[in-house]
Amino acid sequence: MKRSILWGLFAFFLSASTHAAEFLVMSDAEKEVIRAIVRETLREYAAALNDKQQATSNSKEILREIVQSNRNFMQKNKPAYFAHFADGQHPRATVVTCSDSRVQSHALDATPDGDLFMVRNIGNQISTAEGSVEYGVHHLHTPLLLIVGHVACGAIAAAAGDYSKESNSIKRELDTIQIPKGDAGLSSIRLNVNNQVRQAMNMFDQHIISGQLTVIGAVYDFKNELNQGLGKLNIINVNGETNAAKIARLDLMRGLDAPLAKGGRAKSDH
Repeated sequence: MKRSILWGLFAFFLSASTHAAEFLVMSDAEKEVIRAIVRETLREYAAALNDKQQATSNSKEILREIVQSNRNFMQKNKPAYFAHFADGQHPRATVVTCSDSRVQSHALDATPDGDLFMVRNIGNQISTAEGSVEYGVHHLHTPLLLIVGHVACGAIAAAAGDYSKESNSIKRELDTIQIPKGDAGLSSIRLNVNNQVRQAMNMFDQHIISGQLTVIGAVYDFKNELNQGLGKLNIINVNGETNAAKIARLDLMRGLDAPLAKGGRAKSDH
């Protein structure tokens, strides 16, 4: 019934402006005017319809909670909190991670505001976000590019299976995840991270050679599948090195699991 009403609205606007046959020979500009009218009418209809649906009630409650969380954030953080990034950003790291709701910046940084230039997409990919990643490295000059995959990744599961029935937009993003079919486990999650590191190294090879940039690949584990603890960020790749023993011996890795000593670099030093 809803579909018939929508088609009725569409037909109404077509007949009000011209006959359907004439529509086919109209100029692109004239067609776009009619399409714009139809889109606006459908938008208004959908908005009116949503007022009567249970989904709207759920959305209202969710939005209320988000707005309240924002109020709490505002009350907690005084003007001084915003001072170091209000007029410009100087992030310390560009982070490419998955859009998965279980992977959030607070797992990497207690106060990420102004600290992390976040790039998110399904499958924590470079190829579907090259412009954003390049902006972080070239324009914001972040010395660290951190690529974070995660356990139980839906994008990896989809890429490892048959996603031919997905929309074209989703298929385009899954097409660039290069993993074996039938393997949606940790090996593919790690492989995908390593592939992204390799691509980043190809993009920013001169920055890496000159020491201006370090590319890190990691797996965030909220299920303890790597047996290193719940919520652990497991570093598996440093500038293309994937041998765990060799990574552990890198100067970059020394003391990482030790608590930050008193007098450590404060956020206000940006």
